[in-house]
Amino acid sequence: MARKGGSKSLKRYAAPPTMQIVSVKEKKFITRPEPGPHRFRLSLPLQVVVRDLLKMAETGREARSIINRSLILVDGVVRKSHKFPIGLMDVVSIRDLNKHYRILVDNKGRLVPVESPPEESSMKICRINKKYLYRGRLMLATEDGRTFETDDNSLNVGDSLLVKIPEGTILDKAPLAEGHVAYVFMGKHAGTIGIVKSISSSSLIRDSTVTLTVDNKEVSTIRDYVMVVGREKPWLKLF
Repeated sequence: MARKGGSKSLKRYAAPPTMQIVSVKEKKFITRPEPGPHRFRLSLPLQVVVRDLLKMAETGREARSIINRSLILVDGVVRKSHKFPIGLMDVVSIRDLNKHYRILVDNKGRLVPVESPPEESSMKICRINKKYLYRGRLMLATEDGRTFETDDNSLNVGDSLLVKIPEGTILDKAPLAEGHVAYVFMGKHAGTIGIVKSISSSSLIRDSTVTLTVDNKEVSTIRDYVMVVGREKPWLKLF
């Protein structure tokens, strides 16, 4: 009988760069994240975050024990599945320690935790990936799997929302426009934060690109790799 569905295992050498946390020589396999709000190549399973990023456990069994005791919250919601996917801009909170970490992509393309101030732990930035009509209502779908109903037709794909979590209330918005602060989360310039200088249009043979000014230098990357994180300055602490 033929197999149905994808593989349940994942070898480290076959994992995307975002998952290259521990050397392949040290551990052959890595926990495969379950389907969820984030795309596979930009996510890590909660067990790996607890054990390898936050260093709260030495083994997978210890990490699962911590998760099963409802000690870990993701975006303000308790998650008890050790395979739950953790991705870009997610806020991972440790209940007993009152510690909060925002998941970002560093300059090597890896997902890393950055400690977040308590006053910012109830907010996250969401990039708009899709805009569509549903039963006559305007809907926005974001990078982290959220869907918002809005009356603001000025928002487009590539713009960003500042969202209150876990309620999902929109606090602010910023379009992908010249002069705004942007963060590169994929590609060879991953981890770069700069000011948008120009945005080029796409063609049949070339993707739309964004040019950022970073420390008096110019960096160009694909538009799909860029997330607006504020207007004159970032909404939240990033690095």
